[in-house]
Amino acid sequence: MLQWMPVDVKEQMQKNKDLQIIDVREPSEFSSGHIPGAKNIPLGQLSSRYKEIDPSKDTAVVCLSGGRSSRACEMLEGAGYKKVYNLMGGMSRWDGAVE
Repeated sequence: MLQWMPVDVKEQMQKNKDLQIIDVREPSEFSSGHIPGAKNIPLGQLSSRYKEIDPSKDTAVVCLSGGRSSRACEMLEGAGYKKVYNLMGGMSRWDGAVE
């Protein structure tokens, strides 16, 4: 599984306009603060909603601490996605902008 640190995601946000950020936390967690531009697809819904994610684009997957996003990355990789990166430490380590 590919991993990105928060600094890597911030760098990609600046230079990669096609970067997708998928937040797999529950809606209540997402609404309490998320990375700007992130799309909320809770882990429990990912198996039915993964086609909302473009497989041709780099995708950063985030949760609170990295556990759920790791499972989400494994699920996406199993579905054939190649450009999926787990945000190590999740939102608890994120030191960038939040909306």
